[in-house]
Formats: sequence, C-alpha cells, structure tokens
Amino acid sequence: MNKNTTDITLSAYFNDIVIGYYEDEDLVKSFGKKFGFDVDKDTFMAVSFLYPSDAYVTGEDKELLKPAAEAMIHFSEINKKIGGSQVMMADMGLVVILMSHSKRDMRYMLKDLEDEALRQLEKLDSDMRVRVGIGTMESGIKGIKHTYKNALDAVAAGEIFKPDRVILEYVGMEIYSAINQMVVSYGDRLTRTVLKQLGETEKQVLSKYYKCKENVALTAKQLDMTEEEVQASLNQVKINTGLDVSDNEDNFKLHFITIAKKVLENDERIKRSR
Repeated sequence: MNKNTTDITLSAYFNDIVIGYYEDEDLVKSFGKKFGFDVDKDTFMAVSFLYPSDAYVTGEDKELLKPAAEAMIHFSEINKKIGGSQVMMADMGLVVILMSHSKRDMRYMLKDLEDEALRQLEKLDSDMRVRVGIGTMESGIKGIKHTYKNALDAVAAGEIFKPDRVILEYVGMEIYSAINQMVVSYGDRLTRTVLKQLGETEKQVLSKYYKCKENVALTAKQLDMTEEEVQASLNQVKINTGLDVSDNEDNFKLHFITIAKKVLENDERIKRSR
C-alpha cells in the first residue's frame, strides 16, 4: 500500500497492515475512510478458520474454508457495505477482519457469529478438524495487527490446552497463548533438568494427575492403576527430583513442567510435519 495505489481490496488493505507494508499511518487511515470506516475510532475483530498446525494444507484446502469465512461478513454492517475480496490467507487457513462502530456492537454480534461459524463447519467437506479463532476487539493500526495475531494464537494455544473446543476466543485463552510462546522459546531449558530424571511411568502419572485436577483416585482410575501405585509414582518424583506435589511451590513447578512438555511435543510434531 503506497500513495500511488489507486485500487485495493479490503483483504489486501488488511494484509498490508498486518505485514507492515505501507508508507505511513496517515495513508492507512485515509484508505480506511475511503472504504467507509475510521481506523482509530471503529472496532476491529479478526476471525480465523484454521486447520491443525501439523497438517499439510493446500490452496484447495483453504478454498474450502472460504464460504465459512465469507459468512462472517454478513454480521457486520460495515463489512457488508464494502465490496470485493475481504478474506485473507494465513499459513493454515483463512482470516477475516470484522468491523463495528463500538465494542458493544461487536459483543452483540459475537454469539450469533460463533453459532454461524459452527453451522458452517458442519457443512465443510474435509477430514481435517478446523478450529475458529476469535481475536480481541481492537482499534487503531496496532489494534488491527493485534487482533489478527490473537485470532491465530487462540487456535495455536487451543490445540494444546483445549483440544476439544472448536471456537476459541483469545480472551480467556491469553494465559495459554503466553505459556505456549514462552515454552516454545525457553522450554528445553525449563524441562530438561527435571524430566530427564523421571521414568516414563512417573511422567505419565504426573501428566494425568494434573489432568485429573490433582485427584489421586481419578488418576488411578484413568490409568488403570491402584491409588497406592499412583502415590508411589508421585513419591518417586520427589525422590528423583526433590520436588514434592504436596508442597505448593514444588507443585506449581511440576505442573508447569508437564505443560511445557506437552507444548514442546506439539511443537516438535509440527516441525516434523513440515
């Protein structure tokens, strides 16, 4: 996007903002006014439709998502008035950025939008599971970048921490997203000292223990073990690492390390698939 641009679609406009391809902010705002919205005052929210991060996704796969993404446009009065292409390509799917005159208006449309997204996914002819990411409600150029990134991050974190969910709002997922990014950057340092001291049984028990909200009886049932065997494994964790699940600080460290292990395994799976 530059001052010599005479014709641009909404999808290209938002794409140029997201990747930072524009000459100056005043230019971005002036183009927004030509489209019929105010970059600084109106509210923007990205909605992503993404395939699993370890999947091999083709252009044809992304094209299958287009009707679902385009269906979101009809919930925004501003978007409906703008013609041309509004759907943006992402690595694992498609993104559309919706607009409203206020956050209140955006919240009002959100429930119906999510219901329609689920209906659209039911029509989808694909063996791969598609998740929908809902970005934050933002204003301004930086806000547009944030909501786009957050719609992607919500799905990335949801794959790991909330795998059964299809609709993933970044609000409520932000802590998982932050953990995901931190672990990918520093996870090996966080986990290698402790995990290398544990056997496979201890790792499995520890992971299930936190999955079962630290309930020994439920952990035993899920793993087809006795409660005594579960407790023995937890005791072995203390012997091998010096960290005790009954100590609040140690328990936090162990829980975080099991989360980090899960994130790193997912990241490794993604790398192998590409």
